[in-house]
Amino acid sequence: MYRFGENVKRQRLKMGKTQEDLCAEADKLSVRQLSRIESGESTPTLYTIQYIASQLQVSIDDLAETNFFVLPERYQTLKYLLLRTQTYSETKRLLNREAYLDEIYIDYYEQLPEEEQLVIDCLQSKLDVHMSENINFGITILNDYFEQLLLKKQYTINDLILIELYFICISTDRFSKRLYHEESYHLLMANIFSQINHLPVENLYVLNNVLLNNFGVALKLGHQNHIEAILETSYEIMMTIQDFQKMPILKMLQWKYYLDYYNDHSKAEKAYQEALSFSDLINDKHLKEKIKKEWAKDNT
Repeated sequence: MYRFGENVKRQRLKMGKTQEDLCAEADKLSVRQLSRIESGESTPTLYTIQYIASQLQVSIDDLAETNFFVLPERYQTLKYLLLRTQTYSETKRLLNREAYLDEIYIDYYEQLPEEEQLVIDCLQSKLDVHMSENINFGITILNDYFEQLLLKKQYTINDLILIELYFICISTDRFSKRLYHEESYHLLMANIFSQINHLPVENLYVLNNVLLNNFGVALKLGHQNHIEAILETSYEIMMTIQDFQKMPILKMLQWKYYLDYYNDHSKAEKAYQEALSFSDLINDKHLKEKIKKEWAKDNT
């Protein structure tokens, strides 16, 4: 990877460009990322290589062999399992999640592109912040990458996972000004809702995770328009991809919405019964018990 970085730097200097010139579109490549690539400290993704090559007006082959950057198949499987497996605080699932992360850190992390290292760090930090209620596990990542994220209009899976980390950190930090800024939050929300029109269908389940996990944040902040959009967009996603693993959660959030905003116990009760039915449908007994306890708590 050091040779690739040397080639990039050599071609950049040959063209009389500064690092800032090459990073004119900061949402695609930051000066910090380019510096790490040129020094050989970071492995870029194919997307980043394509962007650098276009900026330098050379072919990818002039910079490096593209097959070097193919992600290991086992790593892709582990990442998929991390994104698809919902723990619901169940010990066995939490242990499985930790095992997936351990395998990645031991066997694959050092060879991954920086963007992939970032997403794994975000997944680990999300777990750490959740378990410890300490945002210090996530604040360094957000300080390094959040400003670049705000410049983007279209998100990748990795961007969505960074956004999830942001949501859990601002909620854990009780929306202090250290991380939470209302303008940034609303900008992110507007962009998130539009991603249903941009993401590949096979990646919409990640968007759905982000939406549902943000419901509690929107509820605490009292943004009814965001709450309604979350419920509507999540339902649309599940109908589009015909994946109902999260339908029990959606129904639970619906009953909370009916109770908090309309005090409508009839609609809330209907949503609760549907949540139980969908839990049976996906055969998740642990989730069903969690839903029963949550209903009891909301009706005491």
